[in-house]
Amino acid sequence: MHDEENPPVYSASEIVAIVLDFLTFLTTLHRDPDNLVMPPPGGWPGYTPENCADFKSDFTIEVLRNLPYLGSRCTDHDDSLGQIHYKSHLINYGTFDSARFTDQEYLWAEGEGHAPDHVFVLAEGFESGGRTLFLDVQEGKIFEVEIRCDSLDEDLKVYFEDLKEKYRNLELVPCPGTEMIEVKATGADLEIPGEAISEEEVLAQTDPFWGTVLDIQYTRQRYQAFGWPNSFRRDEAFREIDELIRRRETQDAESQ
Repeated sequence: MHDEENPPVYSASEIVAIVLDFLTFLTTLHRDPDNLVMPPPGGWPGYTPENCADFKSDFTIEVLRNLPYLGSRCTDHDDSLGQIHYKSHLINYGTFDSARFTDQEYLWAEGEGHAPDHVFVLAEGFESGGRTLFLDVQEGKIFEVEIRCDSLDEDLKVYFEDLKEKYRNLELVPCPGTEMIEVKATGADLEIPGEAISEEEVLAQTDPFWGTVLDIQYTRQRYQAFGWPNSFRRDEAFREIDELIRRRETQDAESQ
């Protein structure tokens, strides 16, 4: 039951719709539309009164029971093509798992123990800088924890619209076989260079590891050339970048 004097900012269906809108947006960019999974009518069947008794609030359970999930064909934990933010994976709540719910709640409010019953982890970060996202269903907010760094809280709609914009502007760059690139953290200019960077320039670098400023700016240019963000030809773009990364690795191995 809701507290009539303090009703939630968004209804359960509105929260689910906001999350679904963002996940659908990702399928227009680097995620596979076939991997977007909707709950069955009535919601995920594991959310029974017996399983959920005294666990989270009824309203939280209502949200969780109806959350969509965006899976991935990636088997590499570090591959950005399976991430929704920098070093951040969406949690699949299609099956009720109380241990999974609370695994990262120690990050809530700077280690003050379990999150309140109206808060749950939507996405789990890993390693320094990784983003763990808490969803507060009562206040209608996302609480983002940057592991070993800062945190912020923002209205649910505003947060996801801002995240969409970071993707559109290629401030966040998914790249096959590598972790998500957060341009601002790399020292690269947020503006994409107007003068085209050539493949030869990329291969001429002496740094054997992919992820230099030149690599990042080249990738952003090529994504735009492949129609990012409105008509992105993801398979062609990812294949080209993946092949270039492999050529760079082969070139370095042959020079040893």
